[in-house]
Amino acid sequence: MNTHSKTNRDKTINQNRQAIAGVQKHLANIPTLALGGTPTTPTDVIATLQGAIDAIDAAAAAEKAFHDAVAAQHAAIAKGNALLTVLKMLVHNQLGGTEGVLGDFGFTSPKRQTPTEATKAAAVAKRAATRVARHTMGARQRAKIKGEVQAPATPPATAKPT
Repeated sequence: MNTHSKTNRDKTINQNRQAIAGVQKHLANIPTLALGGTPTTPTDVIATLQGAIDAIDAAAAAEKAFHDAVAAQHAAIAKGNALLTVLKMLVHNQLGGTEGVLGDFGFTSPKRQTPTEATKAAAVAKRAATRVARHTMGARQRAKIKGEVQAPATPPATAKPT
């Protein structure tokens, strides 16, 4: 429900109620009122204002009923979808996943989407770029790498004075 429209409704209802109270207090004894150039009785004024209040209340009740019905619909759809998911698994497990059996229940078996050649080529290029960036190698590439052992540097022999 829109807060702004609720405020306007409340304001209108309050204005109409105050106007009804004012007419009953100050104008009830006058037989005819000239409103907008039209002769009107205080009873007609009160009935018109009360009719507006009743219409606002009826519209608010209908709006609430609509929102409640929509909420109930969403809940029922969610419950039905959950049941369909479980039912499809049951049918698939107990009766098989053939098109005929699934079709009898209104289900279809999922089809695997095959990637296009462009998608495959992009994946290969991306994979190669990732291996280069991370310096990853396969087992054969690692086996070709041999470390070289550096001979330790021997310190120069110094003659000992005797």
